[in-house]
Amino acid sequence: MSMRSVSLAFAILAAASFPVRADDGSVALAAGGLVLEKTDGIALAAEDLYLSEKAVRIDYRFRNLTDADIETTLAFPMPDIAGDSTTLVSIPDPAKDNFLKFETAVDGRPVDWQVEQHAILMRSDTPPVAITDRLRTLGIPLVPTVEATEVALRRLGERQRRDLIAAGILERQEHKDGTITDAPLWTLKSKFWRRQVFPTGREIAVHQSYVPSLGGLSSLSYGAPNLDPLQKAHYATRYCTDPAFERAAQALYRRASADGSRAFQAYEQSLSYVITPGNNGVGPIGLFKLVVDKGDPATLVSYCGGTAKKIGPTTFEIVVKDYVPQRDIDILFLKTTKG
Repeated sequence: MSMRSVSLAFAILAAASFPVRADDGSVALAAGGLVLEKTDGIALAAEDLYLSEKAVRIDYRFRNLTDADIETTLAFPMPDIAGDSTTLVSIPDPAKDNFLKFETAVDGRPVDWQVEQHAILMRSDTPPVAITDRLRTLGIPLVPTVEATEVALRRLGERQRRDLIAAGILERQEHKDGTITDAPLWTLKSKFWRRQVFPTGREIAVHQSYVPSLGGLSSLSYGAPNLDPLQKAHYATRYCTDPAFERAAQALYRRASADGSRAFQAYEQSLSYVITPGNNGVGPIGLFKLVVDKGDPATLVSYCGGTAKKIGPTTFEIVVKDYVPQRDIDILFLKTTKG
């Protein structure tokens, strides 16, 4: 496993994508951790981050450094979801506002969050246009995915759909089989937030969990003999793949290609955890622990970071004191299936 320069996580999230075609795989929505409203009165004493294909779990210990209670805003910005019918986006629960199945507990007790959502038309040649109220009036869900919106769009009359097309909110598409669909073009921006009291003189523990959005390819790109130098450089920069990992990937590709029965198959998945270092005014993370779990012992995994210790058959740990994040975490999984 190759690791250097890991960027780890008390931070803000943003949308990102792994460039694949819709018929080849899915695009991930990159997410991060909780964001504390900027203050110099609260320190992040410790953070434990667990990353796997099935779950992201983060345990924070915050310490109030002042002699008075501090009440401030704690937020979980969800990744943007852009309407794009040509790309398959990985969304754990696309029909829900809480589409990453986000949960939080403070000192062991589950807490409630306010949700704030905005549907925006993002155009390159004009300023963004808010269309949240218009969609809600028509009963259209704000998550711009076919699964979440197609039923509501079918309920609209033809004139209503044409009005939305004229406004640039929908795009009419004719498919090779003769069917016609109206694809959403807006972007959903959303976040969960709450007011949180940080008592003086003690730490509070905040636990956060959600289901990650995964990028993927239905077969191997990395390890293929026709991988060009630019693609190889992309993997090396993003996932810190090294010669040893490349040789293992090439062997996996050859094994999958040689199996004419297709009983053995290899494919890629990726997970991104996004952070913005130095944006929260809490200084270095006192004690940072990252655990990456590859799930299956046969899975190959590569990501950037420091020196990792294998702590289980599928888990690797990095521990850093006074940690200052520098870049995002991107993890590449090369996986196999057996028929």
